[in-house]
Formats: sequence, structure tokens, C-alpha cells
Amino acid sequence: GIKAKTVAFLWVNNDYGKGGRDVFFKEMKARNIKIVADVSTEAGQVDFAADVVKLKAANADAIFVYVNEEECARVLREARKQGVKVPLIGETNVISQKVIDLAGDTANGVKGHVGLTADAPIKAVQEFRDKFQKRYKYLPDHNGIKGYTAVYAVKYATEKMGKLDRKQLAKNLHGMTIKPEQEPGILIETTWDAKGDIDRISFLVEVVDGKQKVVEILPKLGK
Repeated sequence: GIKAKTVAFLWVNNDYGKGGRDVFFKEMKARNIKIVADVSTEAGQVDFAADVVKLKAANADAIFVYVNEEECARVLREARKQGVKVPLIGETNVISQKVIDLAGDTANGVKGHVGLTADAPIKAVQEFRDKFQKRYKYLPDHNGIKGYTAVYAVKYATEKMGKLDRKQLAKNLHGMTIKPEQEPGILIETTWDAKGDIDRISFLVEVVDGKQKVVEILPKLGK
């Protein structure tokens, strides 16, 4: 992982960015990591020169980027242009293939945290990826895996009930854990907490030579 005591945070001023900012501030507080710059940007923004100047001036151990994909690429290019040396990290967006394509070499070394990736070093996920690619002639992204596993979660929970009942299904999934040995289509052991939020292992990914590479598997939160 990234051992940072201070972090500079760049976010986009829309619902996506505000939601992410709330979660980020909570997470950092819980880990005693100090946020030394809180820089807000606009959706569709083209020029990030002034923002990167602010991020650099904060002298943080790491810079966390929470903006839309096109903007991520512009931020990465600008950061390299200004010679930013500290690690650039983010969520799914910053290491997405779209950003890698747009940012070119400037994306190398960027790290991101993802819930699901077709590159996960897990046999069931790799088999799913190969089958998917053969059939549709392109690689599935995290949404493809999410959709696939969701169907099997519903199948498993419904079979356990013995009938189709939407309200009961939602109730049953709360607090349920489904393992691949019980339902192979789930691919990765998945738990729903009491609120219905999903919990499973996740991945730290780094961009190496223009490709996503899983560098660490992070444990389930509930463990």
C-alpha cells in the first residue's frame, strides 16, 4: 500500500466528487492521515495547471485524484509536466483503460484502488475473462464482472428461498455470504452487510507500461 502521513486531495465539484470527498475525509480521519490540500475543480475542466501548482505546494506524501476520466488524464499530463514526484493515487477512474489511452506514458506509475478487475489474479475471474473475450471479442471491465456476478447472487438467494420474491430477496441478501464453492458464478467470495452494502476482497492496481497490473490484494473490510 501507500504509507502516507499527509495527502493532497483533488476532486470534481459535482455529486460524484462530493460523495467521494465525504468518504475520503472520513477514511483519512480514521487512518490519522492529514489532508494538507483540498482542491476543488469543475466537471469538464481543461486546464489543471493552477490546481497542480496548489497540490505541489502542499508538499504531501501523496496526491489523491478524484475526478472524471477525461479530467484524470489531463491531471496526469499536467502533473508530469510540472515534475510531480510523489505518488498519484485514486479510485477506479484514474487507472481505467480510457485514462491510460488518453494520458499515454504519463499514466505509468499511477496507483488505484478497485473493487473488481478482469486482471485479478484469481482463477475463476481469469476463466470468466477468457470466456467473455472469446465470445464478445473485447475484455470485460469491472461493470461486466459486476453484472455477471449479480445475476448469480440473485440466482443463489432465490434458490435458497425456493420462490421469487423481490422484497424477501433483498432481506435475505443482507448479512449473507456467498462463496464460489456454493455458487461458482459469484467468482469471488462476497458478503452483504446488514445495510446491504457489498464486501469482498479488493485490489491495488498500478499502471505499468500502459497496462493495469494488480500489485496487492486487500482483505475484506469485515475481516
